[in-house]
Amino acid sequence: MKNYLTKVYKSRHFWIHLSLADLRAKYRRSVIGIFWSILQPLGLTLLLAFVMGKLFNSPITDYAPYIFSGLILWEFVVLSGVSGSNAFINAEGYIKQISHPLSIYSMRSTLSSFINLLLAFVGFVVWVLVWKPENFGFSWLHLIPALVILFGIGLAFGTITAFINTKFRDFQQMLVLVLQAIWYVSPIFFEPKLFHSVKATYLIEWNPVYHLLNLFRAPMLYGVSPTLNDYLFSVATLIFLSLIALWYIKKDEKKIIFYL
Repeated sequence: MKNYLTKVYKSRHFWIHLSLADLRAKYRRSVIGIFWSILQPLGLTLLLAFVMGKLFNSPITDYAPYIFSGLILWEFVVLSGVSGSNAFINAEGYIKQISHPLSIYSMRSTLSSFINLLLAFVGFVVWVLVWKPENFGFSWLHLIPALVILFGIGLAFGTITAFINTKFRDFQQMLVLVLQAIWYVSPIFFEPKLFHSVKATYLIEWNPVYHLLNLFRAPMLYGVSPTLNDYLFSVATLIFLSLIALWYIKKDEKKIIFYL
């Protein structure tokens, strides 16, 4: 494993270059460019806040930042899995010609998604500082480990989906359906009080997505530290996905070329 990680580190310039090239290609000829990372979730946030705020009688000024935080973080998770599922397929030419650890192609995909997230996250930080400046404090230091955990989860998730989708090409479409189902049973734009009101508390208490979102929402939206339970669920999710990703690397890394 040490040798494997050393190879990943030595090839860092290669996969960082690929990630940045992906971003340039994505926003080429766009007038607004990479700022779509902020504007796209912001537009959906305003729409959902207006509609859902009326339905659930929630003040839009409080509900909109809640939705925005959920959208940008969930979008990173989705992109990590869905875009990551094509990581090896999109890198077929490199894989067949250059002997690099396959995980660098998952790293490429995850890093591109993470850069998009960070840009949107800057917009979220500015929004909170203007909306509730009193929330800014030492609790915001929790954002550092939270971002590390989130990136690790995205990388592990993307690596798993890359291996599976390369061997079973229908997997990506199935993954989209599963993620849509998770979207509706998670407090991404639904507030926790809604789950409590319909006696579906278990959908948040045992939902890793809820606890992962709380690592960011607690300090930024409420000015408090995330709970130990939030950390335990998030770290357990990271460890679980990482172990599966490592298992796939050990089992299929040398075989995957035959499926390309």
